[in-house]
Amino acid sequence: MENNEQEWTDAVAAARAFEMGESVASPVYADKAPEPQHDVRLGVEHLDLFYGDHHALKDVNIAIRDREITSFIGPSGCGKSTLLRCFNRMNDSVKDCRIEGSITLDGADIYADYNVTRLRQRVGMVFQRPNPFPMSIYDNVAYGPRGLGIKDRDELDGLVEESLRRAALWDEVKDKLKSSGLGLSGGQQQRLCIARALAVKPEVLLMDEPTSALDPISTVMIEQLAMELKEHYTLVVVTHNMQQASRISDSVAFFLLGELVEHAETVPQSARYQDPGLPYRPLWLIDRVRTDCGVASDDMHAALLSARPARCMIGRITSVGS
Repeated sequence: MENNEQEWTDAVAAARAFEMGESVASPVYADKAPEPQHDVRLGVEHLDLFYGDHHALKDVNIAIRDREITSFIGPSGCGKSTLLRCFNRMNDSVKDCRIEGSITLDGADIYADYNVTRLRQRVGMVFQRPNPFPMSIYDNVAYGPRGLGIKDRDELDGLVEESLRRAALWDEVKDKLKSSGLGLSGGQQQRLCIARALAVKPEVLLMDEPTSALDPISTVMIEQLAMELKEHYTLVVVTHNMQQASRISDSVAFFLLGELVEHAETVPQSARYQDPGLPYRPLWLIDRVRTDCGVASDDMHAALLSARPARCMIGRITSVGS
């Protein structure tokens, strides 16, 4: 408790110094130590994409690391989904689409002499709206493995169960595998689509706004699932929800008008309420600010706006005091 009180005192002093325009050194905390970086799984170099005369992507360069979640954010029409679809060559079927530059998967250029079927096995995709096939839950998940030539019933049974377990859906559907996948709820259908993608054992999973059509509870389940999947897969997620990107991502890329403006690591979960130049403030400190400000509401944005001197940015504290 003494450490908490000292940290509170340091945070308030730093905030007041910050208000006065003084520079504040941010201490290094043990739980903020950077995690070891993984190898680059997907590499994009000098990528330009054209739809006819329209220049959709402009000199994009980005490295996506293995077993991490990389989020793409930006306004509609900025090129997020366009780049995402380049990773498994879904733009090949778009008329007048032309690509310059290179995209590599484990160092191999996927737009050179690369088998597209093999590429789409290694790089799976989940779309914005759930799109299960009009067949049973079992057949939905087994569709990909059957297409790859797996016919043994026992092997298919194992793949279906493993995929549904990894998609956190097995316990909900294990007694109705022969029922239509279209009879599931929206959140369950999306997890079924994730299981279907996992059944072919991909190495990269692309998610194009996977929660935009779901309710909050289903959204939380998909986010938790993504956090678990990154232990085994590389995930690239397109989202318009910046809070979601901050919750689940290891790094975030911001796009605007076809250009990659910035790609950087997200703030660690333990340092979520932190501003450059100010010490890390854990959740207990946020509760202390709420109490000391005398505001019972859970809306910390309103609580901090009511405090003086205090300033608030969207979703995070930049200074505290009374």
